[in-house]
Amino acid sequence: MSMIEKIRNRQGLLIVMIGFGMLGFLVPYDAVMALIGQGGNRDVGEVNGREISALEYQSELQERRRLGFNGDQLSEEVWNDLTTGIILNDDFDALGLTVSDNEYQEMLFGSGFSPYMNRAFYSNSENKQFWQQNFGAMLNTPKGKSDFMAYKALISDKRVREKYDNMVNAGIYANSLEGEADYLQANRKVTFQYALKSYASIPDSTVSVSDSDVKSFYNAHKSDVEYKETDGRSVTYARIAVKASADDALAIEADLNSLKTVWESTAESDSQFVATVNEAPFQSMSLKFSDVETDVNEATFFDLKEGDLVGPYLKNQSYRLARVMSFSSEPDSVSCRHILLQATNPSDASETDALMARADSLKRALRRGAKFENLVTEFSSDPGSMATGGFYDFFTRGRMTKAFENFCFENKPGKIGAVKTQYGVHLIEVMEHTASKSRVSIAMIERPLEPSSETSRSAYSAASEFAISTSDKESFMQSAGEAGYPTNIAKDIRRQANSVSGLRSARELVSWSFNAVEGEVSNPILIDDTYVVAFLDQVSKNGAPAFDHVEDRMRTGAIREAKANLYVDLMATGTMEEVAAAIGGQVLTASDVALKFPTLKGAGALPEPEVVGTAFAIEVGNMSQPIIGANGVWVVAPSSIREAAEKTDFLSEQSSALARARGAATLRISNAMLEAADLEDNRGAN
Repeated sequence: MSMIEKIRNRQGLLIVMIGFGMLGFLVPYDAVMALIGQGGNRDVGEVNGREISALEYQSELQERRRLGFNGDQLSEEVWNDLTTGIILNDDFDALGLTVSDNEYQEMLFGSGFSPYMNRAFYSNSENKQFWQQNFGAMLNTPKGKSDFMAYKALISDKRVREKYDNMVNAGIYANSLEGEADYLQANRKVTFQYALKSYASIPDSTVSVSDSDVKSFYNAHKSDVEYKETDGRSVTYARIAVKASADDALAIEADLNSLKTVWESTAESDSQFVATVNEAPFQSMSLKFSDVETDVNEATFFDLKEGDLVGPYLKNQSYRLARVMSFSSEPDSVSCRHILLQATNPSDASETDALMARADSLKRALRRGAKFENLVTEFSSDPGSMATGGFYDFFTRGRMTKAFENFCFENKPGKIGAVKTQYGVHLIEVMEHTASKSRVSIAMIERPLEPSSETSRSAYSAASEFAISTSDKESFMQSAGEAGYPTNIAKDIRRQANSVSGLRSARELVSWSFNAVEGEVSNPILIDDTYVVAFLDQVSKNGAPAFDHVEDRMRTGAIREAKANLYVDLMATGTMEEVAAAIGGQVLTASDVALKFPTLKGAGALPEPEVVGTAFAIEVGNMSQPIIGANGVWVVAPSSIREAAEKTDFLSEQSSALARARGAATLRISNAMLEAADLEDNRGAN
């Protein structure tokens, strides 16, 4: 195919490239990418006939991110919540599944259990303490209350689904007969002699298999379970990395060196200068030597004097420029207990003064012998610590608000005092300090090592040119090889897959593959900071496979069948010793074999249920006819059968069977419902 024909066939991509190039001279790269993103009115999917718009999907995704959720699987979690919600919400209503306010409060601050809460917020005691404090503090401001209600909606939805799943699992049962069958299959044992001619020991050249034989084998076996296909896709993809270039790194270093010159001579304070440069409120870094001892640059902080600058230097894919501000010594961590006197309007000085006066009266009460825990119960508004008598176990700097932690770290154990924060007034008693350690306070300017707009445009242009230049698998692989782009193959991709071989966040690629036709080449898809261009190798449909999809496997099966037929007649007569001699083997013994575990040591990797079942089925002392097994052709003769020990209680086996049945039941049911609801996922459609 001529280049002109290739370009004509990919004219949509060509128009995008031309427009992209023209816009690149006029507006920033990120703005260009936004212009070619998803349109808000475009449908990105459909389930049960209900359309899901890009606006609905993206709005929910952005709301989760606003609440602090992130990670490679977030987009899939949001998508799954939307689609399963559409399917199940009517069922939830019909079943009366809700989360009351009391139940929600118990989940947050009490002992109410939710797997989602434990996974997302309360994964350990430190996280639980942190989030309980956060949830309690949210109720103090209008924005916080709005965030609290957003968390409540999300957590309640997750909890309703958990209740539904619990009901589903409660409806799954394994009876005593299943337990007994499981016990017998594992404990009834047979010992038998056998002669085996393995397929591996027969050279392929021994048999002759024509294309017609392969086709006949396909027609006879295409409906077998082992060959059955499910709805899936197979793709080959090339990766064009989007990473910072050497020029990008030099530009960042040059920028920081310019700032270094200004910083060295500026009369402004460090905090003002850093806040201006970073365009964010200033926050110093307080470091122990153990925090930096393995870093060749930052370990020098403790050898310098106040005002010295270090950098620019590269750490964790970011360039840093640091200034030593001061040296100190303080505990590594502290514990305390406190009473929060909550302010309805923290900016109201008169209210704050009144709360400080109340804190002073509580302090006097403590001196007169009042119990701190009792005052917490009566006066504190911090739900995150009320259950512990106001106590916060050892915490390091950075965990609490600045004024709160400064009081705890800068005062000795036993000190009681009041501090003001954005939440109100805290009456704090310092409980314990760990051993003091030297610390250095650092002002830091940081620039991530990221590709510039020019570098990103170059990567996109290269990926686009590569996509245009390929029209078939041969040219795809050739062009990728010439350009030095690594390629991968992802086989049997399922519609619900979130990742594919070599790519973690591949939802858009998966979605494209289910909206493309066999032999199509994708436009560039940005995945994991890499542009991916894919070639759709194969489209599989539910049911019997197409011949060209399984031709190699069918040829292997036809050869194996021919080998089996060659030896079946040879092994049909004679004693066990005569059969073994005829196939150039020997009589072997398999001892104490259970039907539940039919893989025979030394006889091949595949299980042989038919062979073991036959050994159980025929009378001891008799010899079977040839059995065409998974690993070869067999003749067996049972010598003894050891019955399982008498038993009437099969509760443990019944419990194991139940656990297996419940294992992934909810996931399988969800997938079945989505399939029955004709789920369409067009998020990656171009």
